[in-house]
Amino acid sequence: MKPNTFIPVLLIVIAICCIVTPSSAGIFDRIIAYVNDDVITKRRLDLLVNQRAFELQQIEGYSEREALNTAEKERGELLDRLIRQKLLLEAALTLKIQITDAEIEEQIQKFKTQYRIPSDEEFKKILNRDGLNFEAFREQLQRNLMTEKLVVGRILSRLQVRESDVQKFFEENRDQLPTKADSVSLRHIYIAIKPSDKAKNAAADVVNQALVEIKSDKSQFQSVAQRITAKQKPSSKAGALIETTPAEILSYPEIFLTVLAKLKAGEISGPIKADDGIHVFMVETRSEEKITLRHFTVQYEISDEVKKAASKKADEIFKKLEAGEDYIALAKEHSDDTESRKKGGDLGTHILTALNPKIREVVEPLEVGKYSKPIETDIGLYIYKVDERVTPELTQQEKQQIIAILRQQLFEKEWIVYTDTLMENAFIKIKQDVISTPEAKEN
Repeated sequence: MKPNTFIPVLLIVIAICCIVTPSSAGIFDRIIAYVNDDVITKRRLDLLVNQRAFELQQIEGYSEREALNTAEKERGELLDRLIRQKLLLEAALTLKIQITDAEIEEQIQKFKTQYRIPSDEEFKKILNRDGLNFEAFREQLQRNLMTEKLVVGRILSRLQVRESDVQKFFEENRDQLPTKADSVSLRHIYIAIKPSDKAKNAAADVVNQALVEIKSDKSQFQSVAQRITAKQKPSSKAGALIETTPAEILSYPEIFLTVLAKLKAGEISGPIKADDGIHVFMVETRSEEKITLRHFTVQYEISDEVKKAASKKADEIFKKLEAGEDYIALAKEHSDDTESRKKGGDLGTHILTALNPKIREVVEPLEVGKYSKPIETDIGLYIYKVDERVTPELTQQEKQQIIAILRQQLFEKEWIVYTDTLMENAFIKIKQDVISTPEAKEN
């Protein structure tokens, strides 16, 4: 929800870049654009590009190279904004708009805060770095404030944000507000794709042979893990080092948690049989703050016949739901999830953004009381049901923040509209051999 920091109306960026000292006032500089009776020089635009790069570094966290490359790509847009600013200044001077010393000092302090400039001395160094001086900066800032006051007076009354606009923005940007995501009370009926005894035995043989190799040389854990899983998952990261914390370990499935809680540094687990295959863990280091471990899974080979049988069962349950049978009763009778089955498939309350993306895609559009079609995964099929949905309300502070963002967006649009009218009635000529921009035109 952070607003775009490049706000053309405030034009503080242009303030520091558009100053031309007497020694460089277009005498030896190259003219790249004509705006009515005035000109824009290459040095002015170069300064603006450099200041944009400085802004990207200070506010957006870009590296020096990234900032310079990005600013250079924006050269055409920056020239367009510079032309618009020049026309606004011309209109402000014609209307004799007044700016007080207090307003100027306030903006200087805001500028220093925004760009994290710690002192007046450091501020002057930045100005001097580009051959500028404080007096010229102050004079240009006064002119920029004149243009800002002109624009505010022209379009402020049109910056109306309705409650429906705030709610729409909230809905469209909810992914950026994880604490504001809907929470859902969820149930599922799980139909496992159950491997045959032959498949289980085959996987067990592979795991047992791997454990013999690993126990003889623990440093081979990753290479052995990747070799034995390569057929099932060619791009597998099996055996790679995983760094986690004791708190994160608590989110692991109970079948893993029980084993990991007992493993000491350097120890290897025995085969852990789960729905998707047989798992093996090795803890490398363990402390109160961090646990490093390695892991691999040998998946069961599932035949097409087994998959079809599970799919058929899930379809039959879905038909019973469609015929009006009770979801909870069907979950207790048919679900293969032993933990949730006795509770009618109850999975508790979950925040949507914390769900597995594939599950979220299914659950998010479900209305309260509705259930999904059977969803197939590698280990089984799921039929989800939403019992309750809670949408957190925006605080007053959050509403004000959204209103500020929407007003800024409106301001930007109106600023463009207003300066478009000025450009339509101005003489503008941009030298195409200097910069190519869609905004370039000659009236």
